[in-house]
Amino acid sequence: MIRFLKSLQPATLIIVPIIIFIFWIRILFHTSPVSDLKILPVWAAISYFLTGLPSWINFILLFGLINTEAIYLNLMINRHEVHYKNTFLPAFVFALFISSTPALMQFHPVHLINLILLVIIDRAFTLFKNEFPVSALFDCGFLAGTAALIYFPALILLPFLLTILFVLRPFSLKEWLITLIGIFLPCFFISTYMFWNHALLPFWKSYFSFFHDIHPQILIQKNLKILILAISIGILLILSLLKLRMNYRKNIIRTRSYQQVFFILLIFGAAWLMLAGRIEIIHFTFLIIPVSVFCSYYFVSAKKGKWLYEYVLWGLIAVIIWNHLTGPLI
Repeated sequence: MIRFLKSLQPATLIIVPIIIFIFWIRILFHTSPVSDLKILPVWAAISYFLTGLPSWINFILLFGLINTEAIYLNLMINRHEVHYKNTFLPAFVFALFISSTPALMQFHPVHLINLILLVIIDRAFTLFKNEFPVSALFDCGFLAGTAALIYFPALILLPFLLTILFVLRPFSLKEWLITLIGIFLPCFFISTYMFWNHALLPFWKSYFSFFHDIHPQILIQKNLKILILAISIGILLILSLLKLRMNYRKNIIRTRSYQQVFFILLIFGAAWLMLAGRIEIIHFTFLIIPVSVFCSYYFVSAKKGKWLYEYVLWGLIAVIIWNHLTGPLI
């Protein structure tokens, strides 16, 4: 199966939407935007609009969003040569992880944030040795600022963006100012809107009040299925990082820098969970992008003992299927 997915035949990519559809079809008539303690007026307005739509339309929108993320991630990995070989494995692994448990199947703002995050990373990768970085810097800042106004934990994208600038670019005060202007411009727009609606002070007061409520509470129920799934993904991630470490020096500097960006994102994922406050399984969706990149690298690097990699992949698929067969039907 890995050999099939490592090929670039167009038919291979069809598997991704099929996998997502098979797992997500269970919420076809139960799809509606969820509320969260950390949502802001932007998502509240989106949620209000979506609530008025039939459930099956919400399902189509969510299904399209998830598929777009999977395919976009794959195209970005191949275009920027994050892996040493172009395959469809990143999209396949992402599809598996995003469908790994029914608890992830919610129309939650984190899915929209993930799409914005992919665009930010894609634009940030163009900064490497770019002689005209102004457009990409502004775009990254603007998208990060917009994400922070949609969902409060997405505020972590701001320090994440500034951190990866150190990795991809030599320090330049001008470039940092451009990035900061991009970050603050969405704040200016929404402040203007709130001012004309006499809600400027209440809006920012409620936004900054989230900082006083950062008291992480783990609300994940103890569950054997989830525990085994978490252990399986955790072991696969460790194996992937070890494999990446073994081959790290074989990569060109550009590829190494891109891989560092995803590792930094993995670290910032812990801060994302802190900002989320009431930690639920859905909040771990933010980590799926870097975990998918590293785990897909593990399968891409399969050379000797390919049967072992096949067993690992099918074992992961079996655990995911078990989570769905024994989980409650939504």
